Amino acid sequence: MKNWIKFLIIIVCIIVIPYLLSSLIKEEPKSKSINQGVVANIKKPVDTSNWIDYSNDVLGFSIKIPPESYGMYRCSPRKAISVPVRVFEDNSNKAVYIAEEYYYEANDYGSNNEEECKKIMQSVKLFNEVEEEIKTKKPLLGWKIVINNIEKDDDILLSIKENFGSTCAILSKELQEGGNYQIIIKGRNVTENGVKVMDESCLTNFAYRIIYSSDKHKMMSVALGQEGTFQTNPEEPSTYQSYEDEMLKSFKFK
Repeated sequence: MKNWIKFLIIIVCIIVIPYLLSSLIKEEPKSKSINQGVVANIKKPVDTSNWIDYSNDVLGFSIKIPPESYGMYRCSPRKAISVPVRVFEDNSNKAVYIAEEYYYEANDYGSNNEEECKKIMQSVKLFNEVEEEIKTKKPLLGWKIVINNIEKDDDILLSIKENFGSTCAILSKELQEGGNYQIIIKGRNVTENGVKVMDESCLTNFAYRIIYSSDKHKMMSVALGQEGTFQTNPEEPSTYQSYEDEMLKSFKFK
């Protein structure tokens, strides 16, 4: 009887083991291709070795900016361009603009009546005119960094209302690595005919960043917009990089 049981075990091993080995060999390429796909989708870290260190002694902060960014060419035929990134100081209004140095534009873009393509140079004057005209807190192709002096806690909300709208309120204040606080704001719940709509008196329908330092008694506010501003060509997904996170990480109060 024992010999018979041994014989059955040997037969089972002869049949089952080769089958298991063949299954593993067949599955290997599939597993390998999945791993290769994961590796291909990992984003490369942004190289900031050639970035510009900007420091403002009047407003008391520093930040690193990329030397160039994907630019706007609103003419035909459309083409991808890289444009230098510049800092435009407006210290008297407690603000600094970081924006592309210029862009290209033609009237009636895309129509048969399109006029000559023009190179528009950015300036503080142009930023202020656009802000006044369309009541935006974000300049075209750039950021507006506002620095407020905070002497007491009430100044935080007063400055937020000045920068983002009169009905804004503080939702949370979160302590970040480095000792600064990141402030999240909210607007009123506005409804029209039972439908929730945007509270236009508190502009929070876009990405923004508010950083407060209790040690330096300063607060930084910047509207980031609904889409990335500083980046490489977004139509090249294999090499695309957004610079904004690295810029914000480099921000420091002095």
